[in-house]
Amino acid sequence: MEKLVYLLLLAPAFISALTIHEFAHAWAGHKLGDDTAERQGRLTLDPLAHLDPLGTLLIVVAILFNAPLIGWAKPVPFNPRNLSNPRRDSILIAIAGPISNILQAVVWIALLFAIRMVSERMGVMIDVWSILERNPDMNSISAILATVCATGVLINIMLAAFNMIPLPPLDGHYVLEGLGPPFITELFDQIRPYSFMILLGLLWVGAINIILQPIVIFAWRLILLTFGQPIL
Repeated sequence: MEKLVYLLLLAPAFISALTIHEFAHAWAGHKLGDDTAERQGRLTLDPLAHLDPLGTLLIVVAILFNAPLIGWAKPVPFNPRNLSNPRRDSILIAIAGPISNILQAVVWIALLFAIRMVSERMGVMIDVWSILERNPDMNSISAILATVCATGVLINIMLAAFNMIPLPPLDGHYVLEGLGPPFITELFDQIRPYSFMILLGLLWVGAINIILQPIVIFAWRLILLTFGQPIL
């Protein structure tokens, strides 16, 4: 029961991370002249328009079983033929999502710092390590609020990094395709039908966890630094 309450507390952090990420793609495409996402109802901050059942389920499982916070939403479509400079604009649309996650992480860090300062003024100490280990004091309002903010930092930094992996349908493959030689596009076209299974396979064998481990450590260090704690 406590795990379910914990999950509900963290829902705002991961729902906003996924929703704003996909909205940023749609907004960037709209600004660059492509109305594909708008016509499909994706130029919205309504989470129901963006959340993917499996990608959201992975985040829920990760929270319940202390696994790495990895997940995804439904990819936002765009048509390169509507763009004035397809190679450049495709990159801009792709990086809009991860950039939105970085900006969200900054906001969560600011909120986390504010909670720390208010708590210290009230004489309330927050055990940051219990938060990082996903075992916060559920009887402390300060600890609960700090947990929500710390999760916002972690999940946004990890989503930004995860989506920059150069594998379809993740954002990183559009960046590599836009910057690389023509054979990169041919390679991605060949593996695109199998890319989802490849991604699940990499998750299953732990390759994604290995790739993201330095990012997790970086996010932990940011949180520790926000609390004035010695970094790892």
